[in-house]
Order: sequence, then C-alpha cells, then structure tokens
Amino acid sequence: MQGTIAQVISLTTHGSAFLTGRPLDGYYPNNSTFGFCEYVRFVDLKRNDAERDALPYAEDPRSWFERLKNEGARAVRLLDVFAGGQQAGDSKTPDRMLVGFVGGGGRWILEVVKNGGSDFWEGVWEVGDEDRKDRRIWRVTYGRIAANQPPADNPSSDLAGLKRRLGENLRALGAFARDHKLDGFAQAFERGSAQLDATEPAGPYHTDLAPASVLPLPALQLLAAAQSAWVFGGMGSWNDLWFEDADQATYERLSEELYELLNAAIVAAANAGT
Repeated sequence: MQGTIAQVISLTTHGSAFLTGRPLDGYYPNNSTFGFCEYVRFVDLKRNDAERDALPYAEDPRSWFERLKNEGARAVRLLDVFAGGQQAGDSKTPDRMLVGFVGGGGRWILEVVKNGGSDFWEGVWEVGDEDRKDRRIWRVTYGRIAANQPPADNPSSDLAGLKRRLGENLRALGAFARDHKLDGFAQAFERGSAQLDATEPAGPYHTDLAPASVLPLPALQLLAAAQSAWVFGGMGSWNDLWFEDADQATYERLSEELYELLNAAIVAAANAGT
C-alpha cells in the first residue's frame, strides 16, 4: 500500500478518536505512516483572484486535531474520489495502473465533519532532501480545499459484504497466480485472504493505522487484508504483467475488481470508528 494512502487512513482513525476524547500521546511523529516524512503540515487555501494563498493552519497532525476540536469538529472521514483513468490517445489507463505514481490513482480526501457543515482537505507530497540519512525525504502538506460545505454522502458500509466479496476475489486471484507460477503474488493474495478471518489481524508494515479498540474487528481485518494484498505499483508490480488471450481478460477483470474492492474496503474500514 502506498504511503499516501496509509497516512490518510491513520489521520482519519486517529483524528476521529481524538475528537471524541481519546488521548494520542506520541502519535506524531512516531506513527509508522510518518516514518519517511520530513514534516506534515496543514494550510488553509484561500482564493485570491485566480490563485490560492496557502495560509498556515497547523504545524503538525496533533496541532491539526487540537485546532479542529477547538473549532467544533466532530469527526474525520475518508473519501475516495477516483480519477477515472487518464486518456492516452484513444485508450484510457485505469486508475490501478497509475496508483504507483505520486498524484496518480485517484484522490483521497479528508472530510472534517462539523455541526455547520464539512471542510475538505487534500494532501500533496513533495520530495525534499533525498540525501537525508534518516530517509525522511517527504514534505507533506494538506490543504483545506473547501470549507463549510454540505457533508458528503455517507452510505452505510456493509463490512461483512465487503469481506465476502474481497475473499472471493482474492481466492480467485491466488489460484490464477499459482496457475501461472507467480508464487510471490499468490502468497500476497493468500495472506490477504487469511487476514479476513484473523482474530488478531495485522498488516505487514503499518500495524498502527488505528488506535487500539477504536475499530471493530471486521474493519481491522479489512485494513490488514488491504495491506497484505495491495499489489499495485510501478515496474515489477502486479500491474506490470501481461498474459495471452483469455488469460489476459481474466487478469484484467480480477485486477479491476480487486482494486475497486480494496479502495472500498479502506474507506469503509477507516470510517467504521466515526
């Protein structure tokens, strides 16, 4: 899973927890989603004629949570806005093929829910000093792109249904990968499937995407499965494969289904604590 996605999950779950009174001692910069970040800042984007001025809002995530709470915010919710792919001549490149590139694969928006409406925030990742010995090379800025707007639609999420559909897809992909001797990918799909039934689910890297005891077990299972089975990226990833004839059609169908299910699972799971 790309770090950009992991971080918005973490901000969603920890932000909502803080707004309901849970202390978050040591959250920033110790959470694993900040491990490669030089800073994570928040600015208010104010329109000035044809441009937008970036006015300082909060210097780090903890300060952001505190200011949101002081302003009456009730929850942080995660929204996914698919880009729909990019046109290349007469063909369209699916979002799953672009997600490995910074800025590709759709948009992830943080909705801050208040009594008088919602504010919407979006992050931008930029490379800073690539020679830093601590590897904290990313400079991350979240900008408030809209304020006091009607809340986004919040359809009820069927976590059990998502688990069932994702499990079916992962089993089919695991069998497909084994048939084509793609054992490394098969193991990723099988690990993801196993997490859907785990009593103590845990992703392979980010084990701290949510505070303890905030999300229900099905949500934790979905997040762990999404981490384990996330195979989308650039060269050498699941996106970088090609098959012949009917196998290619099966690969495209199952891959598109997986990408859509993983994104739906991430959003539903992250918002399960709100």
